[in-house]
Amino acid sequence: MMNLEQALREEMKNSLPGRLFHDKMLPLRSPVNIPIDLKGIQAAVALIILHQKQPEIILIKRSEYQGYHSGQVSFPGGKTDPRDKDPIETSIRETYEEIGIVLQRAECVGELTSLYIQVSGFHVKPYVFCIDREINLKIDKEEVNYIIQAPVSRLLDDDLIRSKTFKSFNVKFQAPYMDIKGEIVWGATSMILSEFTEILKRIKKKYTDLL
Repeated sequence: MMNLEQALREEMKNSLPGRLFHDKMLPLRSPVNIPIDLKGIQAAVALIILHQKQPEIILIKRSEYQGYHSGQVSFPGGKTDPRDKDPIETSIRETYEEIGIVLQRAECVGELTSLYIQVSGFHVKPYVFCIDREINLKIDKEEVNYIIQAPVSRLLDDDLIRSKTFKSFNVKFQAPYMDIKGEIVWGATSMILSEFTEILKRIKKKYTDLL
C-alpha cells in the first residue's frame, strides 16, 4: 500500500508547481523596493514531515532578534556555510543546530522550487524530508522560540489562506497568510508551503486515503 513518503517521492519527480504558487502568497504591495541580487546569500531550509501516525509538519517560531525574519514562523534552516558540501547539507546542519533533529540524506524526498527573499537577499533552496521514526527535539533558544507541529491535512483546508494588514519598514500593506494552529504564516514560508500544498493536492487526487 502506498504511504505518504512514497507518494511524495513519486510526485516530486514530476514537474513542480513552481513560482505560480509562490506568487499566490505575495503581498499586494511590497514594503520595500530592493533590487534582486543575482549573487545573493545562498541558504536552505528543511520542510519536515513526520508520518509515523497522523502526518505532521514541523515549523518553528523564531526568537526576537535584530534581523529581517525576527519573530516569524519559518522552517528550520539558514545560510550556507563554506564547509557545507551542498545545500542539502546546509538544511540538515541548520535543522540539527536549531531544533536538534538529525536528518538523514536518505529521508530527503525531493527539492521544491528555490526562491529569492527580497528583504534579506537570501536565495533559498527548500528540501522536503519525511521521517518515520522517533525524534528528539532540542531547541536553540537564541534562534527558536518554540516549535509548531500541525497536521499536514491542515494545508488542504478551505480556510487555510486568509488576508490581513501587515506593517514592515514603517509601511502598511495587505498580504495573504496561512493560519496554522493560530499562527500567522506569511512571506517566504507561506510561498514554499503554497507550492507544497499543490503537490499534496495532486497526491490526494491519486490516493484519496492518504490525507
